[in-house]
Amino acid sequence: MPVGKDVDQAETRAWVVQNIIYPLRNTDTKEQIEQERLKKLKAEASLAELELAQKENTVISSEYVETVLTAYLFKIKTTLRSIPAKVYLELFAMEDSKDLRDRLKDVIDETLLELGQMEFELPEDMEILDEEQQDEINRPTTESSSGDETPDQTKDE
Repeated sequence: MPVGKDVDQAETRAWVVQNIIYPLRNTDTKEQIEQERLKKLKAEASLAELELAQKENTVISSEYVETVLTAYLFKIKTTLRSIPAKVYLELFAMEDSKDLRDRLKDVIDETLLELGQMEFELPEDMEILDEEQQDEINRPTTESSSGDETPDQTKDE
């Protein structure tokens, strides 16, 4: 709807008439009710189809996919981050930068090849639920201290 300081009131009124008043005048109330019932029936049918597909295991929930992908990507991240710890002494001993670059490239390629050949098993639903419960248990708790003293301070100071 065009509104604001730069918009003429006549333009705003024309928009309201065109997009709100004319549709209300030209549409029968019974027709509107039927259209809304049709929308509701379509939504219910879509929901029933989705529930059936879930029972037939042809679709999975987005939370499940998110959990599985998060675990898989975490494994990739940890594996890639472990590369420097594996080869840093070997790289440090090299004198030629070209050899260093080539060796680092080879190690990265080997790691990516291993990750590509890795078969990632989808966890069972109960495993995911157990992980979620474990995450809730492992969340850090915040403690409030009533005094202004730090553990290093004593009353004698």
